[in-house]
Amino acid sequence: MNRRLTLATLAAALILSACAGSTPPPVVTPQGDDRYLIDPRTTYTGTSTEWIDRRFNTAWSQLLSGQTEEARKRFNEILNKDEEYLPAQLGLVAAELKQGRPDIAGNMVMRVVDRAPKYTAARVYEAEVAIAEGQRREALEIYRAVASAPNAPETAGERVRYLERTLFEELMVRAQAAPESEAIGMLREALTINATDTNARLLLTQKLIAEKSWDEARRVLEPLVNSGEVDRPEVQESLAEIDAGRGRYQEAIVRYERLSRRTRDARHEKRLAEIKDQWTALNMPPQYQAAIESTAINRADFAVLLYWRVASVRFAQNLSTPPIAIDIADIAGREEIIRAIAIGLYDVDPVTRRVAAARPLTAASASRLATRLLMLRSAPCARGLTSDQVLSACGIKDPAAGVPADELVSGRAAVALMDQLDKALR
Repeated sequence: MNRRLTLATLAAALILSACAGSTPPPVVTPQGDDRYLIDPRTTYTGTSTEWIDRRFNTAWSQLLSGQTEEARKRFNEILNKDEEYLPAQLGLVAAELKQGRPDIAGNMVMRVVDRAPKYTAARVYEAEVAIAEGQRREALEIYRAVASAPNAPETAGERVRYLERTLFEELMVRAQAAPESEAIGMLREALTINATDTNARLLLTQKLIAEKSWDEARRVLEPLVNSGEVDRPEVQESLAEIDAGRGRYQEAIVRYERLSRRTRDARHEKRLAEIKDQWTALNMPPQYQAAIESTAINRADFAVLLYWRVASVRFAQNLSTPPIAIDIADIAGREEIIRAIAIGLYDVDPVTRRVAAARPLTAASASRLATRLLMLRSAPCARGLTSDQVLSACGIKDPAAGVPADELVSGRAAVALMDQLDKALR
């Protein structure tokens, strides 16, 4: 009886021992980025044995619980039994990633991908290696392909959204500080990642406008033009700049006039005036174009700009016949010089019969001529004042203030003076 009891006890112990040996490893929930290291058996179509399955379950639980070296040993045990078992190879890839060795992991995972290019787990691990190496764009393309496949793991969609967000934000930050040509490439790439981002589209449009790429700028802006964003000041400003760049000045002026009235932004008002000047210049005679672009104008250029910019000069009436000047017969702007003589601004030397039209214009000369014009044309702000008081009283910046008296005057500087004179004489 005692012998039978002993045998029964021994049998029970053996059964318990056998059960203990087959106890499955504890289920470990992946934490942090381990969530993206999906089970390496995902979509694996090869064969395995019960022994491999038990060994793999144990190794995988050890890896996820931080026992990386123990897991590595068991993956290698599996490969010693079956070197073609690809999930164990991916298990070693995961171990290298967890220990911060993406370069080694990369070589290993590519061997698996080359053998099984449609193996989901292998492609996911390939993407994770790319992330670890800082190749987020490559990782995004891989994850997009994985996420679009039937029965894709949920983590693939998460990873796509994460990569799109981080890559997009990185490109936007870099584009803000990069030179125009480089920024354009970054912003184009950013829009391939997130085509719906309005700020990226506007910034790319503005960069293209700065590079005078009018047609591409219009194509990039088109989705906003055909949406509820069309009335945004930035959109209307971009459309106006594209119109101006294409030579459609009237359309650009209309847009900027509406924009200026709506925003009351001094920047818009200034740009409106510039475009009007450009449009005006295109309709001006060659002598005007030459004068306005000159870096050092002469008295003839000054007369030309005065005639075309100051209404009081251009439309002056009841003028006496001016004396003849012999040095303007073949000079550009002859009619404009004659008008300057007729209103009394220029004097013809009674002996030489010359008006010195080719003499360079200095800052001091421009100051004297501006003062004289205001007094000759009876500007309300100049009445009863001495010549040294006129410019200040009329709110005109003295061209000789703060510069050497003999400094030469550019066409652009003269135009700025003309516009002030025109305003004071209206």
